[in-house]
Amino acid sequence: MSALLLLQIPIVPDLMSNPAPPLPLLCQLVDSLSEPEQRTLVFLCGSLDSEHSPARTRNVLEEAVSSSESPNQVVRELLVQLKRLDLLRKLYQCGREEVERLRSTVLMVNLSEDLTTEDLNRFKFLLGHMLHRDKLDRAKCFLDIIVELEKQDKALSERVDLIETCLRDIGRIDLAKRVHIWMGDHGEYQVPEWGKQLVCSAVVSLSKTRHPLHLQCVNASYLEHYKLDTNPKGVCVIIDCVGQDGELLEQTFRALHFSVVLHRWLSVSSCQSALRNLQQDLRLRTASAFVCCIISRGTPLHLLATDAQHTGLHLETLRRMFTPDNCPALTGKPKLFFIQSYSVPENQAGAGRSFIHGEDLETDGVTGLGQILVPTDADVFWSHCWTQESQLQTTGHHSHYLGALMGALQTGRSHLVDLHLRVNAAVTEHNKRNPLEQYHLDLKHTLRKNLYLH
Repeated sequence: MSALLLLQIPIVPDLMSNPAPPLPLLCQLVDSLSEPEQRTLVFLCGSLDSEHSPARTRNVLEEAVSSSESPNQVVRELLVQLKRLDLLRKLYQCGREEVERLRSTVLMVNLSEDLTTEDLNRFKFLLGHMLHRDKLDRAKCFLDIIVELEKQDKALSERVDLIETCLRDIGRIDLAKRVHIWMGDHGEYQVPEWGKQLVCSAVVSLSKTRHPLHLQCVNASYLEHYKLDTNPKGVCVIIDCVGQDGELLEQTFRALHFSVVLHRWLSVSSCQSALRNLQQDLRLRTASAFVCCIISRGTPLHLLATDAQHTGLHLETLRRMFTPDNCPALTGKPKLFFIQSYSVPENQAGAGRSFIHGEDLETDGVTGLGQILVPTDADVFWSHCWTQESQLQTTGHHSHYLGALMGALQTGRSHLVDLHLRVNAAVTEHNKRNPLEQYHLDLKHTLRKNLYLH
């Protein structure tokens, strides 16, 4: 985030310092930076100049400082962003406590930018027992709340811990994780129970933009990885209720050394029966991972399989069938769900239509599967794609999403989240080229570790 942008957002008042830093101090600062750090500083100041030299860096810094009402704050924020706390202490004689306050200020500004109005209202509700109603009503942004919390004279670690808890409670696990990492960097924080269970969450935007998936996920490169050291690595069940791509998925996961079970043309009751039998499958006890792939027509909340007059299999029911409570053999193991659904308008689902092999299908339109079903348990990777049912009328149709997924899984050793970003890029490109054949993705995960299927 640009340091100039920081100045457009309220900063905690007692951290402000108005006198401009002298030119020799700015020169000393620039001379103490490496060339990469100077480039970063120029970028943080909002300059797009490709020329990089100490003289040019000094000029950019001077312009940023002179244009601000709080010039010293600009310099301090830049040093925090550059992680040059040694210079912050040296040039400003900042003690450890003030350095930590500066770093927390940057964190809070970044959090404020990512919180929606709805998030803010939920945050206010949670703090109703701590802050007076009038103060909460006057708070127009997240930073207003932070100022009020600072006035309560709580220790920095207490305030940040409170903020992390509130972020978790309002469902912003991505931001809570960011705070958790920040606290970990300071060596002041023990991992809470929820952090042991739910380390990273992906939040998806389902708006109809040119990008079908928007993934927000804290960098988890420091995490350990799941050990897939059994042979086979795990169990993969594939349920293909439209007669497309099931066999290709089978080949893909067999190549990844999974034990694969392929079911075709199942009714809803048969799907449920097959999944219940799988819950008791002894192979799950020794498996390192579990994969469930389903290809089916569907409504916003249900998979219809081949049934014409059935409400369908609820997506949440599907996920819950393999939680630790319902399937203890998978406790602590990664559970992956890849779902391709073909959207059937709800007013046509269960209205005497027959979904069987080779039959011509008719559709009036498409219903977006927009309701978010957030997996609440750990070790779940949930990837759900939907497109128009009318695409099944195309001779030789294959799901572009599944094609991209299978291609990504065959590319080599990469974390599953990174592989899925490649899938998203491929689907985005497809949507640009084919505006009448749009695919939409819903990705969420609660993986506690990196996951490599190769």
